Amino acid sequence: MRNKYKLFFLLCATVFIMASCSGSKNIQKKWKAEDAVNKVFSIEFKDKEMIVSNENKTEKLAYKQNAVGVSNGIKYYGITVNNQSYSVIFPEKGNEELALLMRISGDDYLDGTLVYAMNTKEQPDYKEYAVKFLNN
Repeated sequence: MRNKYKLFFLLCATVFIMASCSGSKNIQKKWKAEDAVNKVFSIEFKDKEMIVSNENKTEKLAYKQNAVGVSNGIKYYGITVNNQSYSVIFPEKGNEELALLMRISGDDYLDGTLVYAMNTKEQPDYKEYAVKFLNN
């Protein structure tokens, strides 16, 4: 009987790990984005692919989701792109139309360098988001 529980636990853990590699539905959207030098982008997160486009080029990047959490009411999703760690942060509680894409260097998914300000409905302003949400 004990072996059945171990097998069940192992199966559940395997399914959870495999599912966690795909992006959560909360980030799988088309985003309007802006970077630090006011370049405008379109970013679309699919199941395991991130498509970053601007007027000059489109880049398809594979990503893996490796974390999800909430800290001080702020929801975040950890992702890895080209062996670099990032987080998609939803800085306003209950608002999943506005997000920040941060490059992180340690274990804190809320601390790092803002790469893109993102919004699903309107064109975001990088500097405005940085001041409002990161106190920069």
